[in-house]
Amino acid sequence: MAEANILCPGQTIGILGDSISSTTLLYYAKKMGFRVGMYSSNENSKAMQLADYKFIGPADDKQTLKMFAERCDVVTYDNTAIDSEIIRYISQFTVVPQQDTMLDIIQDRLIERSFFETLNINMAPYATIVTLEDIYQAINSIGYPAILKPIQRGLLGDKELVIHNQADIVSASGLLDAGTYIMESFVEHDTDYSIIVTRQGDGSISVFPIVEVIYHGEQIMTAYTPVKLDASVEKEMNRITNEIAKNVDYVGTFEVSLFLAKSGSIYVNRVAPVLSAAGFLFDYAANTNEFEQHLRAIAGLPLTEIKPSLPTVFQAIRQREYQRVQTQWVIKGDWHFSFYGNEVTDPQDSVGHILIPGSSISDTLMKVEATSIWDDIDFKAKYEKK
Repeated sequence: MAEANILCPGQTIGILGDSISSTTLLYYAKKMGFRVGMYSSNENSKAMQLADYKFIGPADDKQTLKMFAERCDVVTYDNTAIDSEIIRYISQFTVVPQQDTMLDIIQDRLIERSFFETLNINMAPYATIVTLEDIYQAINSIGYPAILKPIQRGLLGDKELVIHNQADIVSASGLLDAGTYIMESFVEHDTDYSIIVTRQGDGSISVFPIVEVIYHGEQIMTAYTPVKLDASVEKEMNRITNEIAKNVDYVGTFEVSLFLAKSGSIYVNRVAPVLSAAGFLFDYAANTNEFEQHLRAIAGLPLTEIKPSLPTVFQAIRQREYQRVQTQWVIKGDWHFSFYGNEVTDPQDSVGHILIPGSSISDTLMKVEATSIWDDIDFKAKYEKK
């Protein structure tokens, strides 16, 4: 290296895990002059095919992980399900700027909530649930409806149960046989937001403009920026994001998910140490994107000062929409399509996305709605309030 902790062109960045974002991250790494090593259990993935160095193995294959780590100058991960023990293991052989702390926090919902409480960050009221009796006792303070979630994210099939009334509580007995849960209040809200932030090794941060998102389950279907918010709400959302960034031992890009309750209160939903689907829109909505900023951070380079650009909409394409999107591919010259080339079996799985820059978010949402392709999304509720 030309300077300690700075990665130079020709050196190797390793990507651990294989997500939709991995291929884009690999593309930008190569564009910056880095070689890329890839570790995945899927030898046929698009990112694996494009990597300079390929390591194939299960997530816990320590021998192959060691070889992968020793081949890379820096390793980054883009999967919240990666075991933090694996990060600690490979850190013996290479540099992992993201470290393991954020994974430890977000993979355990109880630790995550304790972290938010320490920072005095607002979140949905919750209780730890081990037995049915715990639910009966806690529901009086939490109220209906409530959501039962496993404490460990990714375990127990991430099965959740919405409790609408006392009759639903009995249905929880089967879930509780498998492990400990938390029960949290379902806070009524109409609007979800995403804030993407990049943190450098010295603790300084760079924050992208706030993004409004529309979910289908936990999947981001639509995202757009800029958003119209009261100045006080925007200021508080950015304050929360800064507070989280100041108190995590992490280098790279991560996402803070929030929602605005009907009461006007801001709640934090979760923090994710990964590159967000919502961040794709900054290819047109800003002068840099989350991938470039992440790479600059883990390479020890100064971050780009973010400047907003065009109002842009991100629209996910699921397998169920793939055929119908073909017509838009032919006729929409100002819609920018990306297809992931991933093999999917579930009609709800993402196979691509569209980025649509324009002069008005409302007009763009109306154009997306007019295609009648995404018939399970209420675009009207969004563009009418713009």
